[in-house]
Amino acid sequence: MAFLQAYFPSVTREDGSFSLRLTIHSAISFVLLFLLMASQPVSNFMMSGMEILLAVNWLLEWNMRAKLERGRRQPLLWAFWALMLVHVVWQLLSTNTGYGWEDIFRKLPLLAIPLVVLTSRPLNRIQLWTVLMGFVLSVFVATIIGRVRMATIPDLPYRDIIPFISHIRFSMNVCLALVVLAWLAVERHRCKGKLSGDWLLWVVAVVALSFVDFLLRLRSYTAFVMLFVVAVVLLAVFWKRIGHRLARVCLALLLTLVLAFAAVSALMVRDYYRLVPLAKEPLEAVTANGNPYQHKQDGLIENGNYVNNYICRSELESEWAKRSSMPLDELTDNEYTVYPTLLRYLNAMGVAKDSAGVALLHDEDVRAIEKGIANPVYVHGSSLRKMYYVMFFEYECYGKLGAVKDFTMLQRFELWKNAWRVFKKQPLMGVGTGDVVDCCHKQLETDGSPLAGTKKHTHNQYLTFLVTFGLLGFSIIVLMFVYAFHRQRLLRIPAVLAFVTIVLVSFITEDTLETLAGCVFSVLFLCLMGAGERKELRINN
Repeated sequence: MAFLQAYFPSVTREDGSFSLRLTIHSAISFVLLFLLMASQPVSNFMMSGMEILLAVNWLLEWNMRAKLERGRRQPLLWAFWALMLVHVVWQLLSTNTGYGWEDIFRKLPLLAIPLVVLTSRPLNRIQLWTVLMGFVLSVFVATIIGRVRMATIPDLPYRDIIPFISHIRFSMNVCLALVVLAWLAVERHRCKGKLSGDWLLWVVAVVALSFVDFLLRLRSYTAFVMLFVVAVVLLAVFWKRIGHRLARVCLALLLTLVLAFAAVSALMVRDYYRLVPLAKEPLEAVTANGNPYQHKQDGLIENGNYVNNYICRSELESEWAKRSSMPLDELTDNEYTVYPTLLRYLNAMGVAKDSAGVALLHDEDVRAIEKGIANPVYVHGSSLRKMYYVMFFEYECYGKLGAVKDFTMLQRFELWKNAWRVFKKQPLMGVGTGDVVDCCHKQLETDGSPLAGTKKHTHNQYLTFLVTFGLLGFSIIVLMFVYAFHRQRLLRIPAVLAFVTIVLVSFITEDTLETLAGCVFSVLFLCLMGAGERKELRINN
């Protein structure tokens, strides 16, 4: 009975009498919140279903007088309502009202979840930590599924390791799970009984390390930036609370990480750009068979060699035909033809792109090229080396050839510059809720950008708001949230500050609020924390 009472406490009416109906609705709300939180890393469909059921349960419970009173004391609720109100008002400035209403509908979680969570009875500490642990367990199970997929599906693209939501959204979930684990480790001494034992700290450490390893395999360097910024912010804000001795140890660890990152980066740069003998002048004019080489000499480097030097197409065609049934002009899985893939693969091996070079390929290399893998490092290298080499090649292509298409980070730079041009045309009021995508796409076409025709528009939530609402609407949104955080003192809670930092950093490289998963992630944890009493934010008093 004590167990059930902890998870499903009795609910009384305003006159103090027990209410079975309110108790049942409260229990249903807790279960649905648990499932909604746990569904974030694994199911968009389940997220939508749990949202709808939460709203239905909230309406059926009624008890509106108590809910209105709770909502009146929740500036965070007002802030989210202001955000959605700005979307609706700025719809009046739009010509493409269809997209505007679609965008508003997509962001309904920013309205519904705060309304339901912040006006309902807050979870007690046992319920809250059960919901958070359910979320961490769900993230852990999703990583296990991802590892199984990597082990059983040959050449699985890193973007497809997690089949449920985008790998970027999942990385944000992993970052939040790490924050929850860190919070548990810090607060474990407040637990009573077995949870206060050292075994819990070991479990937390093992799970946290597995999450970090999975982020490496997911090539999510954005997640590592988020975690580093979170650590810096928490250390700066809570320096006195941590204690000078422990704070200095944490600072030393962060500086060590910075130095280690700098050292690893320097080694990777040296390995990538260290020229092999074939890249040095004078360049040979003909192959061993007497056929002429083509040397573009455009300076494009990969793995220490010049990609577009030492090319003999005629020998490549004849020798490749002996090794593979795929012609050089056939598309690989990544929608590039075999020819440029073969050039890059031979170049990365440090050999000429001729018959002799093709003859050095093993059968495994041939199969990799046929699948569109353009560098042996992507097959045999560590996750860390792959991450660096992909990034280096993207910047090489941008610097030497001006290419940005299909390059993750460089596409963002191009989209950011484009969105800033759109914003400068209407800086005060913006273009309206429905016209943001049309205006950004039109600007790309006007400028003759290589990304003209793309479905993306800004890839930056701040720029999306500025383009859509201008300085006026953006300022209203910012001021309302600043006021809410100040009134409710939410940023004095380390876990909330860490979460807000993760979300704000994600806004730099993502349109986080343009998807269901992003909206639910950005609002649910914050509302769960904002709804409770400060004393409930500990594992035990």
